[in-house]
Amino acid sequence: MKEIKTDILIVGAGYAGIAAAKKMHAAGKDFIIMEARDRIGGRTLTEDLASGVTVDMGAKWVGPTQHLVWEWIKETQTETYETYDQGKNLLKFKDKISSYTGTIPKIDPISLIDLGIAISKMNKLSEQISISDPWNHPRAKEYDAMTLATWMEKHIWTAKAKHLFEIGIQTVFAAEASEISLLFALFYFKSGDNMDTLISIKNGAQQSILKGGTQGLVKKIAVSFMDKIHLNEPLLKLIQNDGGVLAESPNLRIRAQKCILAIPPVLINSILFEPPLPQQKAQLYQRMPMGAAMKVYLIYPTPFWRELGFSGQIVSDEYPLKVTFDVGHADADQGVLLVFVEGNDARNFIDIAEDIRKKMIIERVEKIFGHQASMPMQYIDKCWTEEVYSRGCYTGLMGPNTLTQFGHQIRTPFQHVHFAGTETAEKWSGYLDGAISSGYRAASEVLK
Repeated sequence: MKEIKTDILIVGAGYAGIAAAKKMHAAGKDFIIMEARDRIGGRTLTEDLASGVTVDMGAKWVGPTQHLVWEWIKETQTETYETYDQGKNLLKFKDKISSYTGTIPKIDPISLIDLGIAISKMNKLSEQISISDPWNHPRAKEYDAMTLATWMEKHIWTAKAKHLFEIGIQTVFAAEASEISLLFALFYFKSGDNMDTLISIKNGAQQSILKGGTQGLVKKIAVSFMDKIHLNEPLLKLIQNDGGVLAESPNLRIRAQKCILAIPPVLINSILFEPPLPQQKAQLYQRMPMGAAMKVYLIYPTPFWRELGFSGQIVSDEYPLKVTFDVGHADADQGVLLVFVEGNDARNFIDIAEDIRKKMIIERVEKIFGHQASMPMQYIDKCWTEEVYSRGCYTGLMGPNTLTQFGHQIRTPFQHVHFAGTETAEKWSGYLDGAISSGYRAASEVLK
């Protein structure tokens, strides 16, 4: 087994790990990155398809207030384009199809008012939450004792508003409202500005797309220290003593003064720690399951829906299709339709054979867009719950009584080990920008 000595060991070459490495590189520190996968990028994965289209199978969008990721975009001179948002959006509900513009579907006035009030209440509640210590809110225990679904039952009166609100929750969290504590949801909305921002395209989290993909961006950032990255080396064991850390993977032993763990919380308990993780930290990681997200792309010879006056955005109540976006460039010759399957839908859908999945998705889109939708050039899907070194997407979630009891442990170092990853971020937790900020923060801790 090869042994390497270094100042800093970084575990994980996603956005958080690469951000930490970027700061170490600038400071002239000696460091090594240990990455379990055969690639860098973590929960980003960009693929060039046979149809000539480049797609992000993982994280995709960048919003206007995600300042750190925009710094990387400008630094690397990466081109971006806006998500196609012209024409009419479509709502399919109880076998009826209606069109609308804007973020909120066109529904009956009572349900529309009900939905608007619910979103407004959520924004007002989240505005009161501190993103640095949400567990210290005066009503933190009350909010953390209930699920988001419990809150919805108390505050949303109409079935249609409740259903559309639930689709919005699935889209943001890749999970069901019944899985998430109200306090965690409020923190998450505040971390990303507010609920409106997280569900919107214009001035929202889905506004901009990177040419060459989000994995392409992190590759550009890492180019000056690629020789420091050791791929296919999952961390198995981490020993700490007065002198620092000793990390073991299948082929490497790395001795370092400090270590930054920049991996999803759900994976941390799979590492053997000597001495063991503090019990509250270990208990926290046991309570942070990943969401379940599946991305499906349908590639067409042309974006035919644009010619029909449609944006490509669908909100549907028919499993498995709930939400779609047109993610092709405004001047693109080919049509790129992105379908999201999330939460329990994703967990169930992935167990179906791929040819049946393809048939089901195409049939649902054809019902809405007509016969042209039945003939895509290419179908491709990916479920992140199958990724061994993610076990889901988009982020680690917290159910009831987790944030108040264990949340204070999320960024707390353990001897020589510091913790990064988008889940540890205060601002834009769960997003690429949060991952970058967490890497920068952990790097600053070890550089003190």
